Amino acid sequence: MPPISTTLLLLLALAIRPAWMYKEILELRMPSVVPTKSDAYLCHPFVIPKKETWYITSISPILDNPEAIHHIIVITCPVLGSGSPVWSCDGPHDTAFPKAPSCPRPNFQFMYDWTKDVDAYHFPPGVGFLAGADGEYRNLILQVHYSDASRFNESFRDSSGLKITFTRDRTPMLAGLRTLGGNGHIFPGRLENLESTCVMRPPGGTKYRVFSYLVHTHDLGLLVVGYRVRDGNWTEIARRSPQMPKAFMPTDITLQDGDLVVVRCFMYNFEDQIIMTGSTHHDEMCILRLLFYSEDGQFPPPFECKPLDAPEHEEQALPPRRAEKPGALQHPPRPRLG
Repeated sequence: MPPISTTLLLLLALAIRPAWMYKEILELRMPSVVPTKSDAYLCHPFVIPKKETWYITSISPILDNPEAIHHIIVITCPVLGSGSPVWSCDGPHDTAFPKAPSCPRPNFQFMYDWTKDVDAYHFPPGVGFLAGADGEYRNLILQVHYSDASRFNESFRDSSGLKITFTRDRTPMLAGLRTLGGNGHIFPGRLENLESTCVMRPPGGTKYRVFSYLVHTHDLGLLVVGYRVRDGNWTEIARRSPQMPKAFMPTDITLQDGDLVVVRCFMYNFEDQIIMTGSTHHDEMCILRLLFYSEDGQFPPPFECKPLDAPEHEEQALPPRRAEKPGALQHPPRPRLG
């Protein structure tokens, strides 16, 4: 039998590749904007053409001016917040642009978050994020938080954004992203724990598999930890210092109806004033983002995790607290910037 040529092997390999492995790319970028207000958030939309359905498999940042940007996110929204190509959304109003929300509906879907040091994110093989579908996921909204607008002028503009890789063929699993975290204040010279707890209430009893996480605070953060509490047993979902290079980290845990999700952000305030959580880079943040998919392979409905103190959950008490090991807080606070 004659040997099989390398070309033939390549053709055979291409023939058996799943359809969802064939990819296209969209560069979703700010249209050469001039921010005029520091800490303002600017939004720019892209509307996926009718009758098209995309399955997004990776997202990576395009950074013209990373030193002036606090974060870049992309969401899907059923309607546009504004008819303008760029609008001032969330945060302080940049009066050079019309004011409108990022998404005027509550049923938006979070897809990706770039903050300092975060690189491209590639979903695991066979997992994608649904967009388009002639429904509530047609509008992609790019949001850029400009922490420092002073460097921009008519001769120095910004076109930062995201490179979105997608396929038109359905991936076996459909992903979602949920943001959890705490709010509060950090007193001077004290170690504080901003903690939040919610109860999983997924529609239809859907089970989720969490496969990746990202932690985020500003300069006071020492450690972010996430737990699943089921039947009184604490299982770690996430643990990372927010002062380490930011990256989506792997994890593997299931969440189902009745599970508690606990998020703890440990912070030390070395200033002489109270620092509050908030939306600007002068405030603090306590954020844990979870990437997940539904175990039945269907598109995840909203990731319903209701605050423990919601009226319908008053009867459910948090099991005995799990103490953090003293050695867990090993990353000293950095001097506050700005």
